[in-house]
Amino acid sequence: MTAAGPVPQGGTILGGRPRRGALALDPRTLMGVLLAASALAFMGKGVTAELCLVVAVGLLQTLCGHVRMALGFVAAYAALMGVLYVVFPHVGGAAATMFTISFTFARKIYLCLMTGALLVSDSSVHRISAALAKLKVPQSVLIPLTVTFRYFPTLKEEAAHIRDAMSLRSIPAGSRAECFVVPLVMSATSTADELSRAATCRGIENPAPSTDTERLSMRAADWAVLAISALAVAAVALFGGSA
Repeated sequence: MTAAGPVPQGGTILGGRPRRGALALDPRTLMGVLLAASALAFMGKGVTAELCLVVAVGLLQTLCGHVRMALGFVAAYAALMGVLYVVFPHVGGAAATMFTISFTFARKIYLCLMTGALLVSDSSVHRISAALAKLKVPQSVLIPLTVTFRYFPTLKEEAAHIRDAMSLRSIPAGSRAECFVVPLVMSATSTADELSRAATCRGIENPAPSTDTERLSMRAADWAVLAISALAVAAVALFGGSA
């Protein structure tokens, strides 16, 4: 018998965690951070506090191995603040007011976008489903949510295939909208049917609890990240200042 080789990076066999960076967090931890970011979105906070929070989430993304994601979000935040505080004050009119409202709303939910992107990139659909099952989410909620998670990536692939097909056939610009939307709608319908049949074949209607090789566990790093998130919410609530 030959010795078993090392588990490849990103493997999730028998509870192994995908590790891309210094931290390999449980999906429940990232859900907790997302909940904290959602709470922070509704709190009044000054620019300095908001900047510190964006940098902190960017640091978390870096520690999880998503350096390019962190740099992209921090750069986009800098551009967003530059437009709000440098460009729009010198531009008048109704259009400037409308865009100011849109950009301000984007600024409010920016932490949620950063944390949500980290959750989606760092956890597979399987791990997210296992985490929700650990949190005792009802099957009536878990099953539609899992199917939705698997539906949109498939739809994105179909849209890319349709765009490639249109490029090969040199379709005129005036007909591109129709030639893209009609096949996409037909593909969306067939994809939904295929996912429902696949779920039925896998025993999704079986009332008995299913077994799972994804053995999630909360570790010291997970509890530390959750504690820091709770402290950030408390600090902003007490000392954050007005937006």
